[in-house]
Amino acid sequence: TSIEANKVRPGFSLHQGAKSLILKVYFKNKLSKFIVVVLAADHKLDKKLLKQKLNAKNFRFATEEEVKKLTGVQPGGIPPFGSIFGLKTYVDKSLLDNKTIVFNAGDRSFSIAMKLEDYLDVEKPAVLG
Repeated sequence: TSIEANKVRPGFSLHQGAKSLILKVYFKNKLSKFIVVVLAADHKLDKKLLKQKLNAKNFRFATEEEVKKLTGVQPGGIPPFGSIFGLKTYVDKSLLDNKTIVFNAGDRSFSIAMKLEDYLDVEKPAVLG
């Protein structure tokens, strides 16, 4: 969990943790796609806002099997770079309060700290909120 990850990240707050979620979004035109949503680890996904911003009918969390198939990464180890998996990345405004973020690097045992400015420059996620 985000709280467990934060315990092994000395010097970083839970709010600096970048929690990456893979979601399957269903649109009103009956199409669907997987996306990555990144938010501060101490926040919960605002389902109503997400549906509104994406003009989506509904969404669900990807299953463990889907996460592994899409990324080759175990759930909980997903980095906040959907682009490396061919997925669009959305970042919640809750993460933008930070100068530095810390996130799992493809494995639950490894974390990377990065300046938020650099992350935004490299990934160019759409901002929610």
